[in-house]
Amino acid sequence: MEAKDIVNPQPKDIDAAADVRETPTYVVDTHALYWHLSEPEQLGVAADAIFRLAEAGGARLVIPAIVVAEIFYLTKKAGKPLSPEELIDDISQAPGFVLSPLGAAQLRRLDMLDVPEMHDRLIAAEALTHVAPIITRDPALHAADGISAVW
Repeated sequence: MEAKDIVNPQPKDIDAAADVRETPTYVVDTHALYWHLSEPEQLGVAADAIFRLAEAGGARLVIPAIVVAEIFYLTKKAGKPLSPEELIDDISQAPGFVLSPLGAAQLRRLDMLDVPEMHDRLIAAEALTHVAPIITRDPALHAADGISAVW
């Protein structure tokens, strides 16, 4: 499966109205971004194709702020920290990548989800906000009602 073959629904509510577009949009989970940056061979075929499509200008990848925080936390814990500043700079310079701040739109959607882990719930809320699938290998996100996930 190639990224261009994955259907992306259009936004259906006022909070996502700014996202109306022709370009497919995806929300990126923590491990997907980390592996894209450090070990791309860990990515699933569809995930890798979507990252390549975004780098070529054919898709928009929304990076939730919590993903930057998680990558910093996990890499610092492992003794090889990627600073938030470095990650934000990389995201802002990468074609097709957009950093999304945590805001009211995402918080309003938290109670719509049955995702046990809070970081995953925030990422899922981001997907609901943008009406976009999540690039993730996480089984909890693949199983979540109302969420579309690709790997």
